[in-house]
Amino acid sequence: MTENSTINEWLTIPILPCSSVVQTLEFWEMLGYTITYKQTRPYQYGVVERGGYALHFGYLKGLDKQTNSNMGCLVIVGDAAAVYNEFAGRFRQTTGKVPHSGIPRISRMKPGATRFTLTDVAGNAVIFVSRGERDQEVWEEADNRDQGRMKSALTVARRFRDYKNDDVMAAQTLDVALKRREGEHPLEVAEVLVMRMELATAMNDEKALAECKAILGQLDLRDEELLLINKRHSAG
Repeated sequence: MTENSTINEWLTIPILPCSSVVQTLEFWEMLGYTITYKQTRPYQYGVVERGGYALHFGYLKGLDKQTNSNMGCLVIVGDAAAVYNEFAGRFRQTTGKVPHSGIPRISRMKPGATRFTLTDVAGNAVIFVSRGERDQEVWEEADNRDQGRMKSALTVARRFRDYKNDDVMAAQTLDVALKRREGEHPLEVAEVLVMRMELATAMNDEKALAECKAILGQLDLRDEELLLINKRHSAG
C-alpha cells in the first residue's frame, strides 16, 4: 500500500443537524455554495460544496435551533475577512441587512480579526478561520504578561469578543481596566474606550456609550489620533 493510499483510506464527514434540509440548503446556496445533493425521502439529507469542500446536513426531529449553537464545524479559508465581506454583501442583497443577532446571524468581524462565526438557519455555528499562524498568534496575545494594563485588557477582551462571541465578558474586562485608567497613556485609554463604545453600541447599552464618550472627550486627543483609533476598531 502506498503512502498516499494510506492517507486517503479513511474519510470523516461530520453531519450537521437541521429541522429542514431544503431550507438549510437554500440558505447556504444564498451564500454562494452549490447544492450537490438533496434528498427528502425516505429521510432528509443534503450537501453543499464550495472551494473543494462540503457541508453535510441531516434532518433531526425536534431540533431546537435556539440551542443548537453547540453544533458546528471549522472552515479553514485563505482570507476570512474576504469571505466575511462576501457573505455580508449577500445578506444585504437578499435581506437588506447584515444580521448580528437572532437566527441566522453572522458575528461582527473587526479589522485585523482572523475568524468569524456564521450561525445558519438551523442554529449550526460554522466558524470561518484564516489559514496560517496569525489566528493562533492573536489568541495568544492575551497570555502576554509583559503588556501594560490597557493593552492587556484589549487583548483579553478581543479573545472574548472574537473567539468566544461573548460581548458581555469583553465589556466587563474593559470596564475593569477603565476604572484603573489613572496614570495610563491617553492613547491607550482611548483605544480601550473606543472598543468599549463599539461593544456598547452592539449591546444597545446607551448608558455605557455615553459614559465612554464623556471620558474620551476629557483626554484632549488630536483629531487625527482619534481617527486612527476609530479606524482600527470600526465595525465590520
